[in-house]
Amino acid sequence: MALDKGKRPEEVSDPDIVDDIQDTEKVGQANGHSPFIGFAAGICSGWTKLVVGHPFDTIKTRLQCTPTGTFNGAWDCFTKTISKEGPRALYKGASVPAVSWGITDSILMGSLHNYRAVLLRHGFAERTLKRDSERLSILGHSVAGLFAGWTNAAIAHPTEVIKCKLQLQLVQPEHIPKQFSGPFDVVRQTVAEQGITGMWRGLGASFIYRSCFAAMFGGFEIFNRLFKSFDGTRWEMSTELANFLAGGMASNMYWFTALPLDNIKNRIMVDSIKTPRYKGVFDAYGQVWRETYNPNKGFGWNAIARTKNFYKAR
Repeated sequence: MALDKGKRPEEVSDPDIVDDIQDTEKVGQANGHSPFIGFAAGICSGWTKLVVGHPFDTIKTRLQCTPTGTFNGAWDCFTKTISKEGPRALYKGASVPAVSWGITDSILMGSLHNYRAVLLRHGFAERTLKRDSERLSILGHSVAGLFAGWTNAAIAHPTEVIKCKLQLQLVQPEHIPKQFSGPFDVVRQTVAEQGITGMWRGLGASFIYRSCFAAMFGGFEIFNRLFKSFDGTRWEMSTELANFLAGGMASNMYWFTALPLDNIKNRIMVDSIKTPRYKGVFDAYGQVWRETYNPNKGFGWNAIARTKNFYKAR
């Protein structure tokens, strides 16, 4: 269905990649629009994210979850991983996301698309400059992102557990066997020790972490409207550039809010199967908070140092 002249088709962005999706306000206006377009966009998003983003995710997970002093920053982690394990190590744990991310991102994008349409019809619409036209409010975009994140969390969590445990397997001397031989072995050992619920251990942290999609999708709409306001000025930009910049800036908003929660989530996911260190989300939070406490320093120093724990790459 053709769009009204002058209206911009919006896109949404994954934390690592920007993907096309029809703007919700037009979904509400285009009654014949397929509700499955978001699911199709999500499949493409998941596969693209795997190819481009998985190496970065491996470095991030190792920095978050290995003992302090293992790596001296991201570059040191990257070079040691390549030199000791080879380039393929950057894609450790990628076999499960190769299948699951297409599904989970499809659920994320598809549910977002449809939550937007529902919210537009149920109290989150706002008038545009045209009297006969409505669009979804920024709050509506944020709420849709929140619901989409929650919808995605329960399904994505077990695959994240497998991915993180495999990513954290560092190279070992030949006489020391690896803990896990592959994805199915992670499932086998986890279920044998903790039961099937072990695959969902840390789900609460995952729900809190994925709530930050509210910041990303709400932020995307804020930036897109900002760039739209430049039309007719020297700063006017193409739709493609505006969507690209808005997606990148919204992703930064996402990670600023989500990284501390991602840190806690990943620590719980890679915790020992037989002798867990963390009892739950709040216990993990408390242990991270206390890591750098120095009784010889004042309140201000300790407050800053403790806050940095949640953002640091060790």
